[in-house]
Amino acid sequence: MKQFNSLHDAAEYATSLSGQWSFINSDTAYASEGLLVLAQTSDAEDPIDEDSFYVVSDGGSIGLCEDEEDIDWLFIADQDKDLALPDTFTTGGTPRFCSQCGQEIVPGANFCDQCGASLN
Repeated sequence: MKQFNSLHDAAEYATSLSGQWSFINSDTAYASEGLLVLAQTSDAEDPIDEDSFYVVSDGGSIGLCEDEEDIDWLFIADQDKDLALPDTFTTGGTPRFCSQCGQEIVPGANFCDQCGASLN
């Protein structure tokens, strides 16, 4: 995951990873152009605090970290709809992978989301 200081910067990066998103609490779909306009408007009308930042998943979903740890997912990219996105953001560290199937492990998970193997 990468972090950004504005929703527009996060959306610009996310558009290189996906072509469509849904707002987390509705079925409203956004294409790249609509997401960028929405992000620019949001930044102008309601900028985030200096201690907050946006994150973009490897699939293009966009979340907000207001406490520098917990992620509130805002826009879910089409390719992330069936994946379990992490609840927290951690800097650095090496990603963990399931020894059974090779799937990247969500931080704090006890079982693999892909194959169900125990990770302990």
